[in-house]
Amino acid sequence: MKVIGINASPRKKANTQTLIEAALAGAADKGADTRLVNLRELKINGCVGCEGCKKQLGKCVQTDDLTPLLQEMTGFDAIVLGTPVYWYHVSAQFKILVDRLYSFFELGQDPQSGKPTIKSAFPGGKNVLLLVSRGDDEPAPIYGQFYKHLDEWLNIVPFALGAKNFELLHQYGAHLDRKSAANNAELLEKAKLAGAKLIQK
Repeated sequence: MKVIGINASPRKKANTQTLIEAALAGAADKGADTRLVNLRELKINGCVGCEGCKKQLGKCVQTDDLTPLLQEMTGFDAIVLGTPVYWYHVSAQFKILVDRLYSFFELGQDPQSGKPTIKSAFPGGKNVLLLVSRGDDEPAPIYGQFYKHLDEWLNIVPFALGAKNFELLHQYGAHLDRKSAANNAELLEKAKLAGAKLIQK
């Protein structure tokens, strides 16, 4: 099996990357071939709403580094995604990735019932793990209600990827310590076990 890990943190070797690497190690221990991609190292653009992808569904017309990565994602058996939380939401890099998944979707309407339909060109049935690193503790000391919106929005990830199995693992209370995850043996073990579970048939 092949597993790809996509790190959407702009910080090098910080908590999000540490958790992804632990998950990939767990998958590798089960015999998987793994690959780590750091979005911060790529030239990526936001969706421009051109609808060019609807002429050939699943093919974004942009020529940045994200277009081939989206195509490569379709060939992996399992996907690990990681994002830090910035200002009560995912990182800008993660939002760009999710927005560009729109290139796989086509919205329509059933001619008989008139009900809206969604067609996806992204191959479903993959195991998906989402790792989220948050500075605030749980419960949050201030404006905790904003995190409820984030948790609801994160449900778009398994939907967009047509996940067969989906797991969400949070790190709370990282604050500004980029080594917080690395110094938390229990959390690292959870991430590693979650990565190993991706290989279950």
